[in-house]
Amino acid sequence: MLNNYFLLYTTFLKIGSFAFGGGYAVLPLIHRYVVIERNWLTMDQLSDLVSLSQITPGPIGINSATFIGVKTAGLLGGIVATIAEITPCCILMLILGHFLFKGKKIKFMDYILKGLKPAITGLILIAAINMFSSSVYSSKNQLNIIGIVGFIIGIMCTFYKKIDIVKIIGISSIAGILLSFIL
Repeated sequence: MLNNYFLLYTTFLKIGSFAFGGGYAVLPLIHRYVVIERNWLTMDQLSDLVSLSQITPGPIGINSATFIGVKTAGLLGGIVATIAEITPCCILMLILGHFLFKGKKIKFMDYILKGLKPAITGLILIAAINMFSSSVYSSKNQLNIIGIVGFIIGIMCTFYKKIDIVKIIGISSIAGILLSFIL
């Protein structure tokens, strides 16, 4: 059992250490370590987790760590994974805060951020492609017509009608519940 906690901690420490950009940029890391390497979740479960993370407070990385930790090793596993996920960020913020509160300009950080922006954009694109694939294809590689229709409606509501994203998430959640009773 102790090995499970250690594995959870080291996995989410890695994810948290390279989670620059937060949010969707962390999804390829979670996909790699949690779905591919550890088999703690399937891609469908990861997609569901991301959907749940959108309607619960907190960042996707922390919500994922908590959920996966609880799923694999109970409540203590959730605590261990969550602490591991936030440890690198806390350390980095303490170091940067020390310099920033002393009024020092950290020039190398500007260069690091300029280099990270394109990489983060690529990570978000990879996450979007993975999420799109798992949404429009069923686990049997058949087209999910409901997923495709939902995707198109979501795009139209966001770009053409300028409907607030929170409303779209709420309506989509209700539609999913209603469809579960029908299908």
